[in-house]
Amino acid sequence: MDGSTHALSGRRPWLVGLLLAAAGLAAWWYRQPGPAPDTATATAGTTPDYVVEGLTAVTMDEFGRPQRRLTTPRLRHYAEADSSELDTPQLVLLEEGAPPWIVRSERGRVLDNGDEVVLQGAVRAERAAFGSNEAVTLTTSELLILPDVHYAESDQPVRLESGRDWIDASEGMRLWFAEPMRTQLFGRARALMHVAESATTPADAAVPP
Repeated sequence: MDGSTHALSGRRPWLVGLLLAAAGLAAWWYRQPGPAPDTATATAGTTPDYVVEGLTAVTMDEFGRPQRRLTTPRLRHYAEADSSELDTPQLVLLEEGAPPWIVRSERGRVLDNGDEVVLQGAVRAERAAFGSNEAVTLTTSELLILPDVHYAESDQPVRLESGRDWIDASEGMRLWFAEPMRTQLFGRARALMHVAESATTPADAAVPP
């Protein structure tokens, strides 16, 4: 199962599949090498060329439909790096036929004219239940989102929750959040599943070095 991906559909099977897959996956990251710079230090010693208070920015797709919405109480733009820092941002990722992903964090950074969004510090992403799909919650400390290709990744510990079930991955994940949603988990995985209202004992799976 090395390098495989798994669809996140139905009430629980995707969580079980993630746990089993975690034992055979080798880490590969979209952005190499290393994680994105910490937004608190990336622009130390520089002065923003402008500051926007109470920003709400909506990005449209090629057909003029809302694709994503970014809100922040304060944005600081740095011309030299062509990047922006965000305070307590909220990013809403709209997807036709499914509830939106709502992602919040303590701080963030927008790069490459909005093509990359790095969220840091208590990152929480939520999608509401719909059809036969349970609500999904993702928590981590850093998340890189590429909105135009419906992709996100983290190399930090991450937790995915669906209903009363959860799965942790010690070395991050890759997530394709458009339907059908898919993900890969890395490192040691630990999960708790409930069957017929009875909790299973936590299970561990380690990725070989």
